[in-house]
Amino acid sequence: MKFRVPLSDALVPNSEFDPLPYYYRPVIGRIYRHRLRMGLRLVPDRGRRVLEIGVGSGILVPSLTAGFPEYVGTDLLLARGLESLVTPGCRATFQVADLLDPNAVPAGSFDVVVCLSVLEHIADPEAAARCLARALAPGGTLVAGYPMVNRFMAACFRMLGFGRIEEHHVTAPAQITAALGRRLWRVGRISLPMFAPQSLSLYECTSWTNR
Repeated sequence: MKFRVPLSDALVPNSEFDPLPYYYRPVIGRIYRHRLRMGLRLVPDRGRRVLEIGVGSGILVPSLTAGFPEYVGTDLLLARGLESLVTPGCRATFQVADLLDPNAVPAGSFDVVVCLSVLEHIADPEAAARCLARALAPGGTLVAGYPMVNRFMAACFRMLGFGRIEEHHVTAPAQITAALGRRLWRVGRISLPMFAPQSLSLYECTSWTNR
C-alpha cells in the first residue's frame, strides 16, 4: 500500500505527546515516515473493513481510506478535522476507544487491523494481544509496529528533545511478539535497519493472521 503523505498543515496533534512535528523535520522526518511505509508494506491489498488503533493526528488516514471501502479509526483522544483526511468513496468513522476495552470494537469484524506505535505504551501486552486478535475477522491480518525499548533508544529520544520516554514506552518488542504469538501466526516482518534481528532493530513491523 502506498503512503499518501498529508500536507503538514492538514494535520492537528491529538495530544501534547503526539509525534506529528517529527514526521516533517528535514532529517529525522525521513526515518519517522519510513516507519509508516514499513507498516503499509505489510497491509494486504484485499479486504473490505480496516481498523486503525491509535489514529493520532490522522497521518495514515488518507492511505488507509484509499485502500479500503470501510474504515474505523480509534484513539484515546481524537484530533480535530480527521474527517477531512478521508479519501472520497470510503465510509469512515472515528471513535474514542481504549484498546484494552473488549467491548470497544465489534469482535470478528475487521479484515485488517493496523496498530503502529501503540503497543509499546501498554503495560499489559497479553490483554492488548487478546483484544487485537478478537477484532480480526476469520482470515484477517493484523499489522503491528513498535520501537526498541531500552537505554539506547531512550538516549536517542533525549537527543531529539523527547525526554523521559521510558515513562511512555513500557513494553519491549520481545514481550509484544510473545503475546501476539500466543494468539496469532506471524506471516511477515520488516525491520529498521533492514534484516536486523529484533534485539538490534530500532523499529520493527510485523504482520499476523488468525488463519
